[in-house]
Formats: sequence, C-alpha cells, structure tokens
Amino acid sequence: MILGLVSNCWHQQLAEGISLEKLISRAAESGYRAIELRQTCLGRFEDPQTFLPRTKALADLPQAFPELRFELALAFPFLNPFGDASLDRLFETGVAASQALSGRFHPHLRLVDLDTSAERLTAVPLPDLAAHLARLTRRLIQTGGWLSLEHARQPWGGFLALVLEARQLLGEDAPGLRICYDPANLLMASDTPEPTEVVRGLAPETLSMLHLKQFRDQEFQQLVGPGEIDWRRQISVLKSSGYTGPALFEIASHARIWEHLDQSRIYLEGLGASFNRQ
Repeated sequence: MILGLVSNCWHQQLAEGISLEKLISRAAESGYRAIELRQTCLGRFEDPQTFLPRTKALADLPQAFPELRFELALAFPFLNPFGDASLDRLFETGVAASQALSGRFHPHLRLVDLDTSAERLTAVPLPDLAAHLARLTRRLIQTGGWLSLEHARQPWGGFLALVLEARQLLGEDAPGLRICYDPANLLMASDTPEPTEVVRGLAPETLSMLHLKQFRDQEFQQLVGPGEIDWRRQISVLKSSGYTGPALFEIASHARIWEHLDQSRIYLEGLGASFNRQ
C-alpha cells in the first residue's frame, strides 16, 4: 500500500503557524507518498472565512513535490440531491482545485457527507440519488479524474447500495466513482455493520483509498493501536483481495504527531501491513 496521511493530522501544527509546505516536506522526507488535503486544514491554500480552496495557490504544490500524489477532501452533502448555488460553487471549486493539484497523477476529489441524516437518505428514491452521484462523477471524469465518496454516519448498507447503483449507471465510466474506505467510521453507522464482514465484501477496484485510525473508549485515538477495529483482520483481507492503493493515516492531531505517526506505522507493520515509501 502507498503510505499517506490526511492533513487534519496537522491541525495543531497549522494552528501554531507552521506552513503546510513545511509539513508536506517533512512527510515526503519520511516516505509519505500520498497527501489528502482536507478542507479546514489547508493553511494559506484556503480562504480563512469560507474555507474554499485557493485553486491557483494549490497548483504550486505538485510543482514543489512532483513525486507526491495529492487529492482534495471536502465536506459536501452528496447524499442530498437538492442543493443550492453555494453548494454548486463549492463542488466546482473542488473540481478545479483537484485539477490544480493533480500534477502527473489524475485529479482526485473526495467528498464526505456529514449533514444528511439516515431519514433524509431513505426519503429520496435510490435511483434518483444514484443518478445524482453519476452526474457528479461525470463532472470529474471530464477532467480525467476520480470522485471518491466516504461513508460517515449514515447506514452502511444504504451507502454501499447507492454507490454500486451509481457505478452501474456509469457503465464503462464506473472506475471514476470509488469508495474511500474508513473502517473506524463504520462504528458510527446506524445499522451497526461488522467491519470485518464489510471489508470482505469490498472489491479492490471499487476502493480509492484506505483511512487508518482507531476508535476506543467512545473516541478516535491519537495512535493506531489496539481498539475496536481489528486491524490485523482488516489488513489480512485487503492484502488477500489485492488492494495496493493509498493507505492514509487520519489520527487525532497532537503536538507529537510525527512520533504518533511512526508508532502507528510500526504497529500496523507488525500486523502484516506493507507500505510503499518509494
């Protein structure tokens, strides 16, 4: 798997005034090859009031770090097809920013819906929602890119059925729509899925990335270690399925974040994980 991290790991460092460029540089020196730039944790590369990404500025990053693959992550209610003009602007800004970040890789936009409730999700017919996701995906495909969707708090079963329905509508363009798989988020789902059973049901070609974090004592942890997600089983299943894509740490920000990242990587390697750091 390709070693990576999400920029909200650096929330504390960014708040202290350390530049995103310095943090990325240290990550690159440490062997990280995939960086997910999460809205609200972009430093000077986003507007401090609206948190809209600054597309022109973001274009500097793949020039400075051509060996890294960047993708942009936005909070966006993709499960609600009845948006407004401000959401259209956010999405189009995300598309443009993903293009600016792509460098020698494909543009990649990741969305997570933190707003749409389970009740709202079931109120809209699945074919209508699937058609909405297919339209969003085709906008990324026009740029040569991918759209990734991350499950948050909604029922996992409904989320997966929706993504698979949208991929079916896309036909030969189905590879343009993929899942950001975060097993720890499954613990928030209202239908209480069993994470090991979930990962066994995921085809590797439907996955764009894996988020690495742990949940214990009713909160997300500062390290990936023992907890409610059985990472030994997760890694075993993913290796058996042939998944070799990005695996990104999304641990809680802390003053000792680099030490925590190292400890988390070593822990997962002890469970059988293999990270590509070249």
